[in-house]
Amino acid sequence: MRNTAPLVYPSAVDRWLLVLLLAPIFMAIAFSAYLLNEGRADEAGTMILMAAAIAAVTGVFTIPCRYTLLDDALSIRCGLICYQVAYADITEAIPSSTWISGPAMSLKRVIVRTAKRDHILSPEERERFIEELMDRVARSMDPRESETK
Repeated sequence: MRNTAPLVYPSAVDRWLLVLLLAPIFMAIAFSAYLLNEGRADEAGTMILMAAAIAAVTGVFTIPCRYTLLDDALSIRCGLICYQVAYADITEAIPSSTWISGPAMSLKRVIVRTAKRDHILSPEERERFIEELMDRVARSMDPRESETK
């Protein structure tokens, strides 16, 4: 297969999900401000630490959330989770709005199917992503591609 430039597609992010992820952090900060106002500085400090811990865990498992089309595989990254799916293993990519869990920050999703499993993604430019992904899948299946390039 010929060498092509990697294409990075960040995950789309739904506002409601962003609110859902950030709400516990802001609630902990607001509660700590209340405790501080009530003269309970030790408890307020604990709540600030709790807010920091929630932010850290949320960030570690969600940032960055992106999908990279490499020469021979789709790389999926969501926080610390990172894996690759070989183009030769991909059977189809279809638009979806499934609620099934996956490294996706939006309900405007793509199901990338392989013989072993479905991968649930949510690239910002969904249609362009599907088109480019399936083009690379088709090129990986064409034996002439590797001979001529």
